[in-house]
Amino acid sequence: MDSQEKKGAGKIINAGKNNNAKKVLFKNVFCMLLTLLSITLTAFSGSVFVGLDLYYTARNLVFCVCAALVTVFSFQAGRVSGSFFYDDGEYPGRFLLIYLCGVLCALVFTQLPTTGWMFLFFYVALARVSDSVTGICAGTSLLVLTTVLCEQISLTIFLVYLLSGMIGIALFAHQRDDFYMTVPLGLTLGAQLLLIFAGELLIQNKKLVWDEALVSVANTVMNGILLYIFLQYYINKVAKKTDNLYLALNDPEYMVMRQMKEQKKEDYYCAIHTAYLVERITSDLKLDVRSAKCAAYYGHLPMEKLEEMFFPEPVWSLLTELKKGGKALKRKEAVIVQICYRVVQEIQKTERRDKEKKPDYEQLIAPMFEKQYSIEALAETDITLSNLRYIKKRLLEEKMYYEVFMAREV
Repeated sequence: MDSQEKKGAGKIINAGKNNNAKKVLFKNVFCMLLTLLSITLTAFSGSVFVGLDLYYTARNLVFCVCAALVTVFSFQAGRVSGSFFYDDGEYPGRFLLIYLCGVLCALVFTQLPTTGWMFLFFYVALARVSDSVTGICAGTSLLVLTTVLCEQISLTIFLVYLLSGMIGIALFAHQRDDFYMTVPLGLTLGAQLLLIFAGELLIQNKKLVWDEALVSVANTVMNGILLYIFLQYYINKVAKKTDNLYLALNDPEYMVMRQMKEQKKEDYYCAIHTAYLVERITSDLKLDVRSAKCAAYYGHLPMEKLEEMFFPEPVWSLLTELKKGGKALKRKEAVIVQICYRVVQEIQKTERRDKEKKPDYEQLIAPMFEKQYSIEALAETDITLSNLRYIKKRLLEEKMYYEVFMAREV
């Protein structure tokens, strides 16, 4: 890609990113304002309803608003830093919907026995549609709302639900590519039941009261049912949606790839070979294999064509770096894609020039790492010297692949 094409691609990328960023920003501002407003109005109306005086009402508003502000800040910090697992930062409505239900339930819980409060579900669900820190902040803000509206609630009750929520988040927080529900769900529910019995029933009553014990069990069972339904829905509608998109895009028989094979066979095989090399290297280096492979398949397409397609955010980030080139290259995956693409291009050119002569692959590949892809040339990227040495070594080890598969196209 020459300098004029890179400038044109940069303009298109920047325009597309700006429009998308504005939409995401508007949705986030709107949802976060509703989040803050919902708990503020609920705290005020709840305080008035139970007949609290001005000073207690002001106290409740300060506590709830501060908890909500921390939640809003944590959500936005997670969105900007990329700590969310999927595209939850682009769809803050998921978080808002669960939070509004939590605010309503927090109000209802003031009329229930303390052993029947179901905060565990909201802790885990809110963490799942954001990140662990935001889930803890949001769940605790709901717990604060119920606590300040109830009279004579002990510190023990607050700690019971805070600890059970933290345990639930810790057990479910790090599940991304593979989801396990049985053991984490069992441990989470068992921990909550244990905490309720230890903190509420045994200490306060000095003996087991079966009516309250049944409420505790019912609370735990309902939490388990709601968590199971929510997690199944989330996995199928959010997590697997992204996985299915990767599977489709990384399929050599995908519609766009078939069109390329029919119209520009040389580009098609270049993409296939580049993706193969990228997959092997990124897998060995424990990098984002599927995003890098996807960028290898479609990185050579014109920007106008890429704008018409939908890519996961990590792939679009790599494509942006590849299209801009130069100092825009940052991530290791982008550097590996570009190196492999150049290697495949050089091999194809050499074999087209002289079909009878067997290319010297070492003479083709080694000079690239001395000039174009030296550690000095890539100093502003995330790539390390040991990474570059391994990439060079791995590319030189693929001589058999070049001879067997790439020679067939000539």
